[in-house]
Amino acid sequence: MTAISLRQLQLTNFRSYRELTWNCQPGLNIIQGPNAAGKTNLLEAVGYLSFARSLRQQQDQQVVSWGENSFQVKGFCNTSQENLELAIIYQQNHKELTINGRHHRLVDLLGILPVIYFGPDDLLLLKGAPVYRRQFLDREISILDRLYCHSLQSYRRLLLQRNRLLREIKAGRGKVQELEPWNVQLVSTGLNIIQRRGAFLQALEPLAAAIYQSMDAREQLTLSYRPIVGDGEEWLAKITAGQEREIQAGLSLWGPHRDDFSFFIGDHEARFFASQGQQRSAVLALKIAEARIFMQVMGKRPILLLDDVFSELDSKRQQALLELLATAGQTFLTTTELTRLPASLLEQATLWKLSGERRLVVG
Repeated sequence: MTAISLRQLQLTNFRSYRELTWNCQPGLNIIQGPNAAGKTNLLEAVGYLSFARSLRQQQDQQVVSWGENSFQVKGFCNTSQENLELAIIYQQNHKELTINGRHHRLVDLLGILPVIYFGPDDLLLLKGAPVYRRQFLDREISILDRLYCHSLQSYRRLLLQRNRLLREIKAGRGKVQELEPWNVQLVSTGLNIIQRRGAFLQALEPLAAAIYQSMDAREQLTLSYRPIVGDGEEWLAKITAGQEREIQAGLSLWGPHRDDFSFFIGDHEARFFASQGQQRSAVLALKIAEARIFMQVMGKRPILLLDDVFSELDSKRQQALLELLATAGQTFLTTTELTRLPASLLEQATLWKLSGERRLVVG
């Protein structure tokens, strides 16, 4: 199992940090500080080194410090094979990636520094709009399979071009016959996405179910993928039958961009019928299963980012998370009060205190 850790994080004009150099430690790093001190911003910065985008579903320009027009996140990483310098530079609506000082495509970052984020908004994965679940699938599968990421990018380009043609047809500037080649390409590319999403959830489900069972043995957790089309023939048939609807809407109404998946506890869909505690258990089980998939498939221990999560968990859920931490590599955990954390965690951690001056000092 390959161990990878972030040795140093450097920030320039990133959220509340005008300048920061942080020499973080392997293993468990606990960051303690009051609300609005910038703890979550640190985790978000580490996330940029994994995904080249915000973990908080925000645009890059929203991350720039007030009054500035650019930011930089740089990380120095250690692995058992090599040392890496990763940098994300954003300026004037343009984002660049450098690896060891050389320019790369943003997609080349995927899988180098895998991270898994646990945060207060995780329940949106279960209760929120379908877009949250699609983003989860697309992000995690892209880290495991770069070909999936390429398929996703191709599909999004095709979708934009087809939607543009639909609007042109509605405005009388295009012909219906022009849709046919776009239909074939969209279906061919989209089916790869549907199949890969289904396979990922199929691999994730038994792991998540076993973890959920350890927290709540009364019911079984299942994950149900709900693609809006079953196969290529069905998709093309829906496009043909609904062609006028799509033209009037100016949008493609069928495909993986409309897919969803659901959590079931027993026979009931969790977002409608489960208690808050059951919902938390289901999402926590999914995230822990995700970490185990990363370890199995990539042979890497992902970096864990835990944003003030222990205060929301009861003893059983805390224990499930502690079992993951026992096998984890580097972990960054934030809290407002150290008393909210299990004593066993504090004993093995490097403690950092975040002051009002946005400085990190060993606690």
